[in-house]
Amino acid sequence: MKKKRAAAVIAALSAACLFSGCANAVQDGAEALEAKDYETAAQEFQTAAADDDKETAAEGYRGLGIVYYETGEYAKALEAFESALDNGAEQTVELYNLMGVSAMQTGDYAKGLEYIQSGLAMADASDGGEADDSLIREMEYNEIICYEQQSDWENAKAKITEYISKYPDDEAAQKEAEFLQTR
Repeated sequence: MKKKRAAAVIAALSAACLFSGCANAVQDGAEALEAKDYETAAQEFQTAAADDDKETAAEGYRGLGIVYYETGEYAKALEAFESALDNGAEQTVELYNLMGVSAMQTGDYAKGLEYIQSGLAMADASDGGEADDSLIREMEYNEIICYEQQSDWENAKAKITEYISKYPDDEAAQKEAEFLQTR
């Protein structure tokens, strides 16, 4: 599921470049990323990130974050995504999900929870039109995991109850609920 999310962000990055007239480095980086040429993509996105134009720099950092995410370098991915936001990148549910998962992968469940909840709030505010149901479902499940990893059993139990009422066929969530009942 992780790769599917990143692929959607790559497509959005490519489209944004075409419509906004981003520097060639961002477009070249997006093309290399789609071809899974991560070394070239990283080089192109680093060039874009160093650009004086904040929009180009933001897209460069976003692309760099995706490269690092795809290669499992989650601390670097999170840093790049945060730099993208600092440079004015568009805040999206997908970006907050990638940031949340990256933070979780580094063991920072508090930060992961913060990003996931920000993304979920953004999805709620947009009436879910921006994000697909599978992304929201993934984020809601990760929210439970963040609470659990922080030993916040009360919130984890409340969220798993909500989750199971929405997704009763999720076997992994059923097992998670059983586990949480022992806490």
